[in-house]
Amino acid sequence: MSFIKIDDIAKLSGYSKATVSKVINDYPDIPERTKEKILQIIKEYDFQPNTQARNLAGRKDIVIGIFVFDKNGLYGSFFQEMSSLIIEKAERRKIKVLISIIKTTNEKVRIKQLIDNGTIQGGIILGVKFDEPEIESFVENGYKLVVFDYKTSHKSKNIFLVNSNNFQGGRLATKYLLDEGAKKILHLAGDRKKLAGFDREEGFLEEIKDRDVEYKILEGNFRREEACSIFLEYLKSGNIPEGVFCANDEMAIGCVEAVRECGMALEKIKIVGFDNSHIAQIYYPKITSVSYNLEKMAEKSIEALIDMILGKEIEKNVYNGEVELHKRET
Repeated sequence: MSFIKIDDIAKLSGYSKATVSKVINDYPDIPERTKEKILQIIKEYDFQPNTQARNLAGRKDIVIGIFVFDKNGLYGSFFQEMSSLIIEKAERRKIKVLISIIKTTNEKVRIKQLIDNGTIQGGIILGVKFDEPEIESFVENGYKLVVFDYKTSHKSKNIFLVNSNNFQGGRLATKYLLDEGAKKILHLAGDRKKLAGFDREEGFLEEIKDRDVEYKILEGNFRREEACSIFLEYLKSGNIPEGVFCANDEMAIGCVEAVRECGMALEKIKIVGFDNSHIAQIYYPKITSVSYNLEKMAEKSIEALIDMILGKEIEKNVYNGEVELHKRET
C-alpha cells in the first residue's frame, strides 16, 4: 500500500502543491510537459486522485471522515449514537463529514485515498481491533486520526485516543452485582480482539477475584442475537446465575429475551449492560447499564481532530470517559 501524499508529489516533481492540485483536478492552464511529469509520478507511486476533490490551495473549509470498522455497519447502538453526535458537533463548527463503513481489510485503503487526494483532512475511526496494522501505517505517515477504544496510550502526536474507560466500567458493573448479593455471576463478554471487549472482561475479573462467588464467562461478541442464543442454552442446561454482566446493552437485551423465552421471572436474575444506550433507556424493562459521557467523547474527538488539522499541539492525546452506573429495572 502506497502512502504518498500531495506534499510528496510536489517535492518529487519540483512543482508547488497548488500546481499538483490543479493537475489532479484537470485544470486547463497547465503546460503539457508539467502535467506529464506530475502524472507520471502519480502513476509511479500509486497515488489515487479524486477528480472531484477541490483545489487544496487556499481551501478554507474542513472535511473529516467517520469510519466504522464493523461488518454489520451501523447496526450497533454505540456506532449509531456516537456517529450522530460527532456529526452534530462537527456541523456546529461548519465542518463537513463523510461517513464510511469499513467491512473488509481491503476497504481500509479508502481512508488513505480520501486523505491523499485531499477529500478529507483527517478521520475518526470507530470499532477497531488490536490487530489493525493499517492504523499504525496511517499514523506513521502523518495522517490526523482520532481512534476510539484502540489503545490506552500512544507516542505519536497525530493520533488522539478516545476510550470508554472500559476496565473501570467492568469493575463498576461487577461490584454492583456483588453488592446486590449475587453469588453466581455470568459475564457475557464482547469481542476480545477489541479494547472494549478485552478491558471490560479484565475489569470483571479484577473485581471478582478473591471473592467467594461462582462465575463463568461466555462469549457474546457484542451481538444481541448471539447473546440471546448462548444465554438461552445456558439457562436450559440448568445453570441459573443470580447476576449477569453483559459487555454492552445489546447483549443485555438478548439476555432479557432469553429469560422470557424460558418462562422465568426476570426478578430472579439481575442483568447489567454497558454503554447506557438510548435503547437501554426505553426498552421494557429498562436496562441497568454503565455509562460514559457520549457527548463529551464526541466533543473531545472533534476538538482534537480540528486542532491536529490546524497544526496545534495537543498536550495529552488520550481521553478516558468517566463511567457511572444507572440502576434501572433489570
